[in-house]
Amino acid sequence: AWNPASRHFFSSRFLDPYFYTELTEKEDSPALHQLGEKLFYDARISRNGKLSCASCHNPRLAFTDGRAKSESSVAGKSVQRNSPTLLNAVYADRYFYDLRAFSLEQQAEHVIFNHAEFNTAHEDIATKLSGDAQYRSLYQQAFGNRHIQREGVSKALASYVLSLSSFNSPFDRYARGESQALPEKAQQGFNLFMGKAACGTCHFAPTFAGLVPPFYTKNESEILGVLESPEEEPELDKDRGRIANAIHSEQAWIYERSFKTSTVRNSELTAPYFHNGAYKTLEQVIDFYDHGGGAGLGLEVKNQTLPADSLKLTPAEKEALIAFMRSLTDTAIAKTPHY
Repeated sequence: AWNPASRHFFSSRFLDPYFYTELTEKEDSPALHQLGEKLFYDARISRNGKLSCASCHNPRLAFTDGRAKSESSVAGKSVQRNSPTLLNAVYADRYFYDLRAFSLEQQAEHVIFNHAEFNTAHEDIATKLSGDAQYRSLYQQAFGNRHIQREGVSKALASYVLSLSSFNSPFDRYARGESQALPEKAQQGFNLFMGKAACGTCHFAPTFAGLVPPFYTKNESEILGVLESPEEEPELDKDRGRIANAIHSEQAWIYERSFKTSTVRNSELTAPYFHNGAYKTLEQVIDFYDHGGGAGLGLEVKNQTLPADSLKLTPAEKEALIAFMRSLTDTAIAKTPHY
């Protein structure tokens, strides 16, 4: 997955996005990207015409939605889990918190067919969009014909999402030697993140997510013992996670309550946190880890992969960790489109 042309570990070119997609670099084009962007913000691709990809992935919120659990196509309901950021989402070999999809293209298919989300089919999408002259023109530019087809939709969405790169935060510029403006507290936080606090043992640089070095070809999932609510008497969240992802080979006890490790990049903007969106602030998240997760709080968590021992972080160290995470904010790519 390494890009040999990259000159820095924290460069946007360090990892090759096309390594992770079915879409090849040769197939991609400005026209395909434009088509994907238009599809992303178009609610017509959902059955009820009310939900677009941007409904749950708002660029103003680093492509999340600010909800504990995202809006559903079913009136009065929400979907099963919190909406993760799409910034740097391409850098993964598995998608969704339960890792049930194996590519960006598959991830889009799950959303399209899911009755709680778009609840539609490609035939319906094609019927709706075929009467739009702009879509026909974009399809002509991207594929050489005006026929709206299933493969074109998934490739176009992949083209747009893989472009959502976020490697130009204050920390990145400091690490690349382009700036000396990183506050001392954020520098201390980085050292804590990679050291005493042990965050970097699961949130691996440079994505600060679960993409595992040194080859960056596989994602890991972790069992943390996330609570239903950090503000009430400790009780484990009931979501079974990866073991219930409908992949037969993963219906094993080692995946009970196991969830994909998400990125901490742009976490300043992506509250609430964890798969259930139960944690409203970064302070609550740091306190949860400091206590040793669910097991550290005295709950029985089978095969918890997070050590149950307290990290014994001081208030100043917690502040430094949050300062570092805030220094990873970079949403320059997340400008509101003209669609």
